[in-house]
Amino acid sequence: MWLAVWVLTVVAFLVAVVVFVRHWRRARSDGDQGMIRGIGFYLHTKSVMGLYQLHRYNEALEQEVEKRRSRGRRFGGSGGFGPLKGESERTDTDEEFRRYIRKAEPITVIGIVMKVLEKHHDIIYVDLAKQELAHNRALVKELGWSDGHESTRQLKTRLRGVEAFVSVKGLFRKRSQTDEETVFFAPYGNPDDPERSRRIRFTCLTSDLRDSVPSGAFRARCLGKVEDWDPETGELVVHPIAIFK
Repeated sequence: MWLAVWVLTVVAFLVAVVVFVRHWRRARSDGDQGMIRGIGFYLHTKSVMGLYQLHRYNEALEQEVEKRRSRGRRFGGSGGFGPLKGESERTDTDEEFRRYIRKAEPITVIGIVMKVLEKHHDIIYVDLAKQELAHNRALVKELGWSDGHESTRQLKTRLRGVEAFVSVKGLFRKRSQTDEETVFFAPYGNPDDPERSRRIRFTCLTSDLRDSVPSGAFRARCLGKVEDWDPETGELVVHPIAIFK
């Protein structure tokens, strides 16, 4: 009987070690996913500012900006008193953040944003060419996957309705461009005719483009938010926050 107890204890300990290692490896892989490779191509400043103003992210974004700024003091309004003082500090800090994202390089700004989103496990990574989703904690939180064998996991899902942010990697093409908007699309997989395949549509503000638009297809990664499915065109609509090529 005592031998059986000891055997069960050892087995339980080994299982705990395996679970710990699995979660530790997943945590490390989550961090690797956010590495940005490429050239800053597009940055939607208003979306970045909107993320900052959300209570869920503003404190973390402010802390990350402070780490990267040359001066060591925290910017904040010293004027005001009583209940007006907190409002004054918040207003001044908002304006400082606006100035920072206007002056900083896009890769610096989006690097801060992605680091904070990953810290909250709010980015799902999508590879359109391979038609794969990275199994990270953001996807587990969204879909409720278990830590069981691969065969027990849901390996495919619709991106429509996903509440987390998405980081979409694929082969982008320009569809149209005006003085106000530039529309890109990226197909699922590698179809012979990308215009007739399943695809994702990204509508960017032309004024926020940081580089000239390539004439042909180009590999890029977009951080954005899923908006809706367009049944008329058969496209998933994603609001782009930043694009790197």
